[in-house]
Amino acid sequence: MDYNTTAKMKTEWSLEKHASTIFTDGAFKEIQEQIQEAYNHCSLVSISNDSSPEVYKIFADGVVTSTAQKKKIMEEFYGAEAPQEVDVQPPEVVSTKGSGSRLPSRAEKALKVKSKPLRQCKKCQEWGYHDSRNCNKFTEKEKLRSRRNSDV
Repeated sequence: MDYNTTAKMKTEWSLEKHASTIFTDGAFKEIQEQIQEAYNHCSLVSISNDSSPEVYKIFADGVVTSTAQKKKIMEEFYGAEAPQEVDVQPPEVVSTKGSGSRLPSRAEKALKVKSKPLRQCKKCQEWGYHDSRNCNKFTEKEKLRSRRNSDV
């Protein structure tokens, strides 16, 4: 799920909407399944707004579960207590304009070479993409000559 998108609600309960703002995408999907199960098989007893965290009471099979009980179950499941205060800092500003040039692919390099006009090498008299400074035929001959001279 993206930062700009909101999750699709499967029930009209405000509990589900509240959970979508608190939990991460993966955790919310798991919790949303539980909320939908409760929606299909249980009944919402009450919602109290008088305390700072909203308390939802759901009646299921003679058991009343509140958010405090659910929180305790989640803490037992993860093996750690939820922090009382979550301190999240915004990310540092990143400048992405003009961040550098991209590297061309092999195909782009080949197309660039193909678009260049052919040159006539003055050493070997061939038309190609080389000139007298980097003619392969004569560099090979020069290497052979230098080997012969070093042997003597």
